Amino acid sequence: MKFKPVYLLSAIAVSICLSVSPVHAGEKPNVLIIDSGSDFTHNVLKPYALANEAEATGKAGADDDGNGYTDDVYGWNFVNNSKELVNLKDTPPDYDKVLRCMELLGKLQAYGQAGMDPDEFEFLKTQYQNQKFWAWVGFTGGWAHGTHCAGIASTKNSNVNLNAITHIPTGNSPQKEAEEALAQVRHMMAHKSSRRTRRDEAPKKVTMEELDQYFTQLGQQYAEQVKEKAEYIGSLKPRVINCSFGSPNEALVDMMSKNMVQWGWTNPTAAEVQEVVNLFVTKAFLTRDKAMFAKAPNALVVIASGNSAEDLDPFVSSPNDVAIENKLVIAATDEDQKLAPFSCYGKKVVDVAVPGVNIYATYPNQKMGYMSGTSMACPLAVNYAAQVMYVNPDLTAVQVKKILMETVDKKDWLADKVKSGGVINVTRAVQAAQLVKDGKTVAQAISAARKAVSDKTHRSAKRTRPDLSDPMVKALYFSVLQ
Repeated sequence: MKFKPVYLLSAIAVSICLSVSPVHAGEKPNVLIIDSGSDFTHNVLKPYALANEAEATGKAGADDDGNGYTDDVYGWNFVNNSKELVNLKDTPPDYDKVLRCMELLGKLQAYGQAGMDPDEFEFLKTQYQNQKFWAWVGFTGGWAHGTHCAGIASTKNSNVNLNAITHIPTGNSPQKEAEEALAQVRHMMAHKSSRRTRRDEAPKKVTMEELDQYFTQLGQQYAEQVKEKAEYIGSLKPRVINCSFGSPNEALVDMMSKNMVQWGWTNPTAAEVQEVVNLFVTKAFLTRDKAMFAKAPNALVVIASGNSAEDLDPFVSSPNDVAIENKLVIAATDEDQKLAPFSCYGKKVVDVAVPGVNIYATYPNQKMGYMSGTSMACPLAVNYAAQVMYVNPDLTAVQVKKILMETVDKKDWLADKVKSGGVINVTRAVQAAQLVKDGKTVAQAISAARKAVSDKTHRSAKRTRPDLSDPMVKALYFSVLQ
């Protein structure tokens, strides 16, 4: 995910100074990282963390602002019901070696084996084959996830306020979330007497109508459970929300096919399984997702499209398909030059692309390092959106979305992959925001900015690419993506 720090600047730096007209400062937008927790004790993040002054200056152990959350200075851990957003006691053993692996993994993902020294590739391969150690690499990717996202959101962007909530349990995969949801469905079915059969009878087939009822009930439960979290999100008054999480369709299909057999389906077809998955995601997960964002209607909700390399258009996915206008779904590119092999896409579902390979940012416990994934492209898009809002705080979330999408650098290879057909050009987007502030309509500003600001230029140096036909390179490439 990252380039070396020197290349990082060219990849994500914001060349505000190149704007055609002067950029005037506005209010620092509040950015909320909904993730695995962000370590705001980190020296790099501390200057951007927005403190709850009542709690920061109040009495330790007391709910000084009376909001029901004691000592919630920078946010709240909803997983552990705690003020501690990241448990630094979970810092893995051999942390520096883990970070070295993440660095080399990012290098491999960006440049391939040919872009590495032979000893680097051999080191990475040796560590990967040590299953006990590599488990810590995978753990760290999740544990450090929210901290890394916060770092990307504030890289080269000092005009931002950061808060976080811990929403994703460390080490809890989307598959685990789906398994727990389906376990609840099975529990509902077990309590429906009309479905009970004798032990020697085959289970009666559960109908789509019944599944609709079960999934709807589950969605209602989820929406009720998430109300408290939604209220808290709203209380932080975010202008941009980072959502680098989701449930991959391929995992849900595999899980659902097994459940459908238990529900009396005989050899369900791929189309039938997908239909049930679509129903499940729509009624359960998307109902929950909509409820979670309900109290922040003025925020731009930026969503990572996912790392399963799937076309999202033919099915329903969470939270990508949540029914709100103020969302922006992000695909990941390799230094703006091509769609990353892992990135999900979809001309109807995914809005725009942003670099997400080999990205350098903060890790917990005062560390810096690399990660790759649409989870990294997402906070970079958040970074860009926040810059647009800083220039013109009066823009609505939907207007910011329109500006970001319609000022992209168009790419032929993205024409059928994302709705905008391009990669965000933040300099052009910021220019458009300034022109709106100067009195132009959004449409006029976009048109003028497109004429005034050139497409971003790329490094002319030749690049190597990962050879994914090599089994070891492929295994390493996809082993840790966020």
